[in-house]
Amino acid sequence: MYTAMAGSRRILAFFLISISFLGVKAQNTYKMYIKAEETFFDERFAEAVPLYEAVLEIDSVYEDVPYRLEIAKLLSDRQYTDISQLVAYETVMSKQDKFYYYWKGRVLLTEYKFEEAISSFNTFIKRPEKKSPLIIKEAEKWIQNAKTAKNLFDNPEDYEIHLLQKGVNTASAELSPVFFADKEELLFLSNRDESKPDEFLIYHTRHEGNRAWSEPSVVYNVGKFTRDNANIEVVDEDGRLFQFRTKKGGDLFYSEPTDSKDGWSNPQEFDSKITTTHLSSHFFINEHEDRIIFAKEVGSKKEPNLDLYESFKDPQSGKWSKPSVFANNINSEYNEDSPFLSADEKTLYFASDGHETMGGYDIFKCEYNESTNQWSEPVNLGFPINSPDDEIHFKLNPDQRSGYFTSNRLNTFGDYDIFFFWEVNTVRVRGRVLNGATGEPITDARIFFRPIEYTDLYYFSEINAQGEYSTQITSDDIFKIEIKFDDNSILELEEFEIHETGGTTTTHIKDFYVGDLSAAVVEEDDSEEIIIVAGGVDKPVEQPSTPTPSEPVTKPTIDVSDTRVEKEIRYSEPSDVPIAELADYDGARKAITRNIYFQFDDAQVRDSSLPVLNDLLNLMRNKPGLIIEIAGHTDNIGSKAINNAVSQRRAQAVKNWLVKNGIDASRLIARGYGEQIPLATNDDEFEGRELNRRIEIIVR
Repeated sequence: MYTAMAGSRRILAFFLISISFLGVKAQNTYKMYIKAEETFFDERFAEAVPLYEAVLEIDSVYEDVPYRLEIAKLLSDRQYTDISQLVAYETVMSKQDKFYYYWKGRVLLTEYKFEEAISSFNTFIKRPEKKSPLIIKEAEKWIQNAKTAKNLFDNPEDYEIHLLQKGVNTASAELSPVFFADKEELLFLSNRDESKPDEFLIYHTRHEGNRAWSEPSVVYNVGKFTRDNANIEVVDEDGRLFQFRTKKGGDLFYSEPTDSKDGWSNPQEFDSKITTTHLSSHFFINEHEDRIIFAKEVGSKKEPNLDLYESFKDPQSGKWSKPSVFANNINSEYNEDSPFLSADEKTLYFASDGHETMGGYDIFKCEYNESTNQWSEPVNLGFPINSPDDEIHFKLNPDQRSGYFTSNRLNTFGDYDIFFFWEVNTVRVRGRVLNGATGEPITDARIFFRPIEYTDLYYFSEINAQGEYSTQITSDDIFKIEIKFDDNSILELEEFEIHETGGTTTTHIKDFYVGDLSAAVVEEDDSEEIIIVAGGVDKPVEQPSTPTPSEPVTKPTIDVSDTRVEKEIRYSEPSDVPIAELADYDGARKAITRNIYFQFDDAQVRDSSLPVLNDLLNLMRNKPGLIIEIAGHTDNIGSKAINNAVSQRRAQAVKNWLVKNGIDASRLIARGYGEQIPLATNDDEFEGRELNRRIEIIVR
């Protein structure tokens, strides 16, 4: 829908050549090529795709067609996101097409690569080839769009969005969602009938709980629509469903809910006097049905744009006022569309591809000031509601905290899809990002929290010179953590989640470790052990001197002041003992059971560890009086402080798993000993450090 590149057809002049000397077939092919070019530079990219494909099927002489086709697909098909081919064209086409970096910037913006898009537009502007002031202005606007998008993405608003399920949304367009809270019913328009792609019908679906919806069915008797007039509105006060029908001056019709098979009455005219207002199809009618706001086409026929107008009904005469501009500070030189007024008529929401937009139509809001009788300057609702693509048909539910809108952004099923949005609670999280090997703070980087269910959304924080970060994130989400360094390299860390709220007055502390330790954790997963030792050790033992590779492993001195500990635990010649016999084991030797693995964040035990953990779980269930200590140990790679923290987290992970599966927490003690008690030398990996990285289970 968005065509900010006003007058771009003029660029086509650079590609026109004489065809008078060509044969009939060649002339026909060339005419098809010219039509494709005109469509492309009109920015009707979806229509240009089949035209370029038809040219290629007939003749491959037009070497720029595959390149132009690639751009058209990337700018029209949100399922087509691989830009590698466009990048591959750079060497050749950046020399042949002086607009290459302009188009690349446009594509990068739609892929949410904002910094790269800005760089590409700047390259285009700085190139020495002659360019018109018009295209320079367009490129500068796209740069501003990209900067706005980056700022809004970096500072998301307190909303979450959910793409409605496949079936409600399809590869066709779903527009103008209307939700009836009392019926849990959603109405919307769609052109999903493949035999009639230009015809939009009303569909309805019922909410079945847990984000599930019934299979949509057609409401046949309400009416048919085109894409241009695909808009319906509902008035909550009386439940009427309004639609626009072309008539002299335009007119509104409404349907009412009934007990009939279709559920709605046949449309009837709302008010015969309304035709004098010259309405357009993109309208909104208020709760009292005496105020209509609509988008009206203004400007020249060659380059029209939409502005918001309104009309009021006189309570005495019943006549409608001549449409007037809604507010001068709201309408821009670009398009304002899809108006929606809050129930108290003090907040206006609308779509615009002007103002501070990310690139396409964004949703803005304005507040009405009764004392000045003025509307505030438009404010972008921000991300995640808005994106670099188009967001239209924004509609609030009666709760004023949730609602629906449509968008053709990335990750949709195709064309426009329906999204549900709602306000969310946020919590503050802060901590440090440290080098796992040295304990030194990570600097020159940013930390990103990306919700797993919606990875386009992120929360981030700069990491300061002390390795500290602080940000707000949504509660009850699971996040993927990324560290992005200044050289644009990215390191993915563990998953992280918070299920407490407490709001932003409560701060949650979380430290992250990267570098050598992170790499070691990944590599060590297959060598993690759980060592089960009978008896009890109440205090950390002193660390012996580290032996050389040629020396035998010496045993550390054990504090046996606890009267329950009467036998020496030897740290050599381990033997396997079944977990089921642990409570009866005399402790003269230790038992090693291998294969307990952790997720990358050390906070969740992997499923591959279940056989060992289930044996331990059964032991605790069969011996209800048994109390155990879960002791975590590491090798000496990394600082002592880091190793102590890692060992504690791993011990706690095992305890958490047992508690989650019904074992009383009072029977479990989780302690991290770090590198204090090695079983073997740390000089070698095999039969050295691999033995020191372990979990011990000690009967207390």
